[in-house]
Amino acid sequence: MNSLNLIFALHSHQPVGNFDFVFENAYQKAYLPFLEVLKDFQDIHITLHITGPIWDWLDNNHPEFYDLVRHFVENGQIELMGGAFYEPLICAIPEEDAFNQILYMQNFFNERFGKKPRGMWIAERVWEPYFPKILAKAGIEYTALDDTHFLSAGLEPNDLFGYYLTEHEGHIVKVFPILEKLRYTIPFRPIVETIDYLKEKSKLHKSACAVFHDDGEKFGIWPGTYHSVYEEEWLYNFFESVTKEKEWLKAITYSEYIDKNPPSGRVYLPCASYHEMMEWVLPTKSQKEYLKIKKNFQSDTELWEKTSRYFRGGFWRGFLSKYEESNNMQKRMLRTSRRLNDLIIKDQENVLLKKAQRKLFQGQCNCAYWHGVFGGLYLNHLRTAVYSNLIESDKLIDEYLKISSNFYSITTIDFNCDGKKEIIFETPVANFYFCPEDGGTLFELDYKPKSFNCMNILSRREEAYHEDLFRVDISHNIEEEGHKSIHELIKAKEKGLEKYLIYDPYLRSSMRDHFLPLNISVEDLKKNSYTDWWSLYKDIYEYQSDGSKISFMGKGIVSIGDLKWNVDVVKVFALSSPKSENDVSFDIKYSIINNSTGEFEGYFGSEWCFNLLTGTADDRFLYSRDKMLSMRKLGDIGDEIGLSHISIRDEWQGLEIEMIFDNEARIFNFPIETVSQSENGQERVYQGNVLIPCWKKIYYPGSNIEINIKVNIKSL
Repeated sequence: MNSLNLIFALHSHQPVGNFDFVFENAYQKAYLPFLEVLKDFQDIHITLHITGPIWDWLDNNHPEFYDLVRHFVENGQIELMGGAFYEPLICAIPEEDAFNQILYMQNFFNERFGKKPRGMWIAERVWEPYFPKILAKAGIEYTALDDTHFLSAGLEPNDLFGYYLTEHEGHIVKVFPILEKLRYTIPFRPIVETIDYLKEKSKLHKSACAVFHDDGEKFGIWPGTYHSVYEEEWLYNFFESVTKEKEWLKAITYSEYIDKNPPSGRVYLPCASYHEMMEWVLPTKSQKEYLKIKKNFQSDTELWEKTSRYFRGGFWRGFLSKYEESNNMQKRMLRTSRRLNDLIIKDQENVLLKKAQRKLFQGQCNCAYWHGVFGGLYLNHLRTAVYSNLIESDKLIDEYLKISSNFYSITTIDFNCDGKKEIIFETPVANFYFCPEDGGTLFELDYKPKSFNCMNILSRREEAYHEDLFRVDISHNIEEEGHKSIHELIKAKEKGLEKYLIYDPYLRSSMRDHFLPLNISVEDLKKNSYTDWWSLYKDIYEYQSDGSKISFMGKGIVSIGDLKWNVDVVKVFALSSPKSENDVSFDIKYSIINNSTGEFEGYFGSEWCFNLLTGTADDRFLYSRDKMLSMRKLGDIGDEIGLSHISIRDEWQGLEIEMIFDNEARIFNFPIETVSQSENGQERVYQGNVLIPCWKKIYYPGSNIEINIKVNIKSL
């Protein structure tokens, strides 16, 4: 019998900004017990990739884990695999940042374990053909990608049991195919199924190798897996089974295989990732159609076996067009990166710039930039961590540049690369990002003293998996048995989630203007079950800047049924003097002019969106100096009349956002809650609050109605 080499490799990752208890749970239920089992099987050699956020956490919480890993490294039982330290998507960050993040991990391993890794993990196996140049220049010899990549390039299924060479501009990297079959059987199927599969593939040729490389978390913290993997001893029994078959089956590392075996040939791989990722990235309408066609093909097993290799969706960059919030975050990161790298070129050893670079790298952690079966973009604490690190990086750059306290700049650029101009107003204490062509709105407000983007909102939108909420076989049992992959589970964390399937017709931003009927209700606003009278609520405003003021001018139509009025809305954003140097104060002065001959009556509303991370905590709430509010927690739905003041307080991080009106307002308040997918099923997630102060007015012909809003942001 021919021998077969099994490359058993793990990739363990937690996002920057994830909760400490999540790290601890993963450590106790997955990372540590796996190595405890491995101790009993010295003939089992594995490859281990652990990302920078986990290494950082281990430094502060379980430094003894380093000694355990070092023991395995020194006896040759574990090969450590490198990567870009804070697990960015290489295609989503500048090439120089990718190169430097790879070197960061190379140097980290050299300092901690006395050797640099030969290989690296590609985050989410998202591959683009120019990567070999970056990897090779950083000293990387090999990597591993899904078999999807190789099959899409034209290789046959039986060609996937070795490694290949690929290159860009003559820079060569070795690439191994990761077998999807093993990703789905390990550790979910009976062990004999995997062993029989490997025995069959051992007949292909001498010294073939089969690669299993998947998440370390599936060995303990994926639903039900701690019970199946450790309590039912799936992992122990698997290693024991491999050991019993050692006459023909050997568990070795990537480097051990490379050192004894030549490449199988040369290959050029397309832009790709694992097939689930290429489904998730498709726009919802396309994704639904894709899944229906796929299901039809799969109903014919023989046909699906022949066609599946050619059946693929989009590629990762599509997330930047699918989710505007993802694109804004990525373009925000690129802006900080460009600013920093221009300085590093001239002053590479500066301590402040090195600190700024590390913060930038942490802000490039991939998880918050996309969404699939894991919460990702939908998890507001992960988006918050990205923004926080980018703002921290900017603050360090400001310190390096010795930015004065009275500095400000107004820049007009196509920030989000959509062919339209955005306005960026920067000061030492706050940055403001405006979109004139989306209703003259404010879509990002960075409060630097707290390194916090106050307007980090995610709009509600339809997702293909929302249809699963109406399936009769949907499960509400969070702890499954652990014998299914998370990709196979159809679950919801609570019943009745379908009533939260509300979709927003526009991007949730601040300073968005509305003309509304007098019978409008907070439920109408929350459910978007109303018709906005204002033609420009998500359309183009002209703009101009004058000193430290920015004026937005909308010339539109107010439509009530068949009746129409020509109306001008002018709003002027101006900084005002704060009470403290760490406070931010600004005014929005509205001027509303009815240019038509007839009058109309209704509400004028100015929409504001804030995200303070939770709608249920007692330490984050609304209050008013005018009276006791019926709504208090941010997740409450409220409709209050006669207010000249309202404030959002966050006592957890010591932050207050205060709004003062020169005319008493009726204020509608409601939370934005999305229904999103996670490894434990679909769940409801708080994404922020909408406050809409409204003023009841009669708009007479030629009338000029003025409304002033003052906003103060301060540290408590």
